[in-house]
Amino acid sequence: MFSLPSLSLLLPAISTLASGLAIPHNTSSFQIQWKNVTTNLDFGTLHVPIDWDNRHGETVQLGMYRHKALKPDQKVGTLMFNPGGPGYNASVYVQYAQYAFGPDAYNYFDIVGLDTRGVGASSPIKCDPEIYNERVSMWPSTQSELDALVGQYQRLGESCLEMSGSLVAHMDSISVAKDMEAIRLALNDGKLNYLGLSYGTLYGSTYAELFPHNIRSMVLDGNMDHSQDEISYLTVNGDTMETGLTRFSEWCAQNSTCALHKTDVLTVFDDLVKHANEHPIPAPGCKASGTCRSDVTGQELQSNIGNLLWFKTAVGLETSWADLAGALYLATQGNATALSSSLATSPSSDVYQSTAIHCLDWTHPPNSLSEIKYREELSNGTTPHIGGAGSSRNECIGWPIAQKYHERRVHIRGTPQILQTNALHDPSTSYVGASNMHTQIQNSVLLTRRGDGHTSYFQFGETSRAIDAYLVHLTVPEPNTVLDS
Repeated sequence: MFSLPSLSLLLPAISTLASGLAIPHNTSSFQIQWKNVTTNLDFGTLHVPIDWDNRHGETVQLGMYRHKALKPDQKVGTLMFNPGGPGYNASVYVQYAQYAFGPDAYNYFDIVGLDTRGVGASSPIKCDPEIYNERVSMWPSTQSELDALVGQYQRLGESCLEMSGSLVAHMDSISVAKDMEAIRLALNDGKLNYLGLSYGTLYGSTYAELFPHNIRSMVLDGNMDHSQDEISYLTVNGDTMETGLTRFSEWCAQNSTCALHKTDVLTVFDDLVKHANEHPIPAPGCKASGTCRSDVTGQELQSNIGNLLWFKTAVGLETSWADLAGALYLATQGNATALSSSLATSPSSDVYQSTAIHCLDWTHPPNSLSEIKYREELSNGTTPHIGGAGSSRNECIGWPIAQKYHERRVHIRGTPQILQTNALHDPSTSYVGASNMHTQIQNSVLLTRRGDGHTSYFQFGETSRAIDAYLVHLTVPEPNTVLDS
């Protein structure tokens, strides 16, 4: 996501979701401890149960920043924000609110960025970095390679449990949605206003199903469809990323600023993948820093270009397609530093959270070499350039903690109008998924951005301004509206 300085069947899950309604409807049970940081910025902590089904058990500290509305006499309420990931730090965005948000947002809302449980300013999980840094094939071709994959992630999960306790088993989206409700109650500032990007849309849609009557406004930007089973996830999300790569190659052919201009970009990419699988490409900058792998395999290259496809043009300090072109060009010259995988540098590194959250929210693929080979062949047939690298959850095969939030169609009823936004050519969250989510939310409007790039709010164009108009004034775009920026 944008960086700054520094939902199987319905019935089996009903009882799980219903337990969320047990959160008390009074503010005295939850008290946020605020400390002033600057004139308009506060840091707050709130202790909530690790297991919301055991209200009197262990607690976890949630950490959040609050940027106070610059026009307090015209304040609409509090806007809760999550940038996705999963595992990205919302608190960082809020610390730079006047750069990260539109003026209507920071003028008329207190903006609260909660780092979700186990992440950042909240009590973060700790795991064994040496286990994390072991290199295994995410698409094993032999039983020994499969055993290595399963073994690594089993041992990693066990290390997280040993070093972090039961919190690792309760970082799922249902728990996060209940945390959001606890914060709303503690703020005592009316109904929820929420802006969720990418994985943050899963937190938002889960909250909407649990607490539909507690919402004033909700934006789901770059929609995660939790009804996808493993095969659907693999094929739909893989095609989304494959299309992004193809559109990048077309852009390169038309733009002289592209470092690969006048080349067949897809052939260059395929050749790089083939070469790197046979002889990993050095990453000298990583060898010097120790923060990423010293070389890059073809599988890693296929996976790691995903984030570089997110933005066609630069947003904040995020990379753009021009940066991707430069990274690929340098890789052809023997330097794949910009395409290398991050390493864990300490037990407190921020690289563990994504796996921990994904494997609680999504199905663990079967521990079967023949099944993995089938899925790999399916990916190679449908997305020949990316393969399965961009849409695999194979690390969850070995994850020792059971899935909590099972895939199913959500049935969101009783909310005010929810605004969904999605780019037609988002390379990470598909328009297919957004359309599917639109059918699952009874009272929603899907605003389409005709263009590329992951999510729309931080593109600061027409769509971003439409989001702010909805949040502040509850102005809802006409159904089937399509904007160009």
